[in-house]
Amino acid sequence: MIPTGEEDQLNPGYISSLIIQAYQRIRDYVIQTRLVFDPTYSLWLKCENEQKTGSFKWRGALSKLSLLTPGQTIITASTGNHGLGVANAAVLFGLKARIFLPKTASPKKIEKLMALGADLVQVDGDSLDAEMQGKEYAALHHLPWVSPYNDEAIIAGQGTIGLEISERLSEIDKIYITVGGGGLISGIGSWIRSHHPNAEIIGCQPVNSPEMYLSVLSGHVVTAPESLTTLSDGSAGPLEEDSITFPICQDVIDRFILVSEEEIEDAIRHLNRQHHLIVEGAAGVAMAAAMKDSRRHEGETSVVVLCGVNIDATIHERICKKVRT
Repeated sequence: MIPTGEEDQLNPGYISSLIIQAYQRIRDYVIQTRLVFDPTYSLWLKCENEQKTGSFKWRGALSKLSLLTPGQTIITASTGNHGLGVANAAVLFGLKARIFLPKTASPKKIEKLMALGADLVQVDGDSLDAEMQGKEYAALHHLPWVSPYNDEAIIAGQGTIGLEISERLSEIDKIYITVGGGGLISGIGSWIRSHHPNAEIIGCQPVNSPEMYLSVLSGHVVTAPESLTTLSDGSAGPLEEDSITFPICQDVIDRFILVSEEEIEDAIRHLNRQHHLIVEGAAGVAMAAAMKDSRRHEGETSVVVLCGVNIDATIHERICKKVRT
């Protein structure tokens, strides 16, 4: 449960009120993405892969940047999707974006960020190293810091996905959400917990990068014992030790499902063949978890959040052409 102190207010009811406020600010700029039914697995698919910038991160960026004063330079860190959301929202709201990101970030995502006029600072290390350096730079120069997940306004923006799902589905039994830093599931999970209290909220992570799972298991933020590559690059990497998403995740996530790289590929392939949908690895994680979940029962209403589309075309083509042996 959430510990006592300043974090007491970060309960599902409070976050739900922030989500309603965020939706009022951003609804004119977001695509109300489709809910598609998958008859093979009897699941509803929330297609945030069809969102502007190709990711749910657009919602959080809009929510946060809509609160800032035009003309400012803002600092953030991202491996791609959050950066794309912030760079686009900065143009919309008249802000200047400086983005810290690992040198290992996708070249295609870097090209997109540069095309939007963002000032990029590439650093050694992983996503957390980029976050720490960006946060330090922002503090040193007294500039607004826009965390990829460790921010109430970001969480509220992502949570608007839950609001939209509720508008379409009166009952929800299970919802599968990929977890990285925890902003997405903190937002959606808080909304679902408030409006569908009997629904089971399932955190989905790759076996190769299960930081939030290990942290919740341990009762404090931990880093995976070894760094392994994963198709789910958008959710990979450790989180800040003081992240507000950690206690929220402790509170709203009922259980975790970890998936292998092969299972992620299976999910990406299924979505492409069954629905002609293109999704990135992080979206494949949630779908893979739902596909393998032995606790799903016939007649239940289950939802999978497909969080993004930004996958290298060559990698996607290889996955879809592959025949499972």
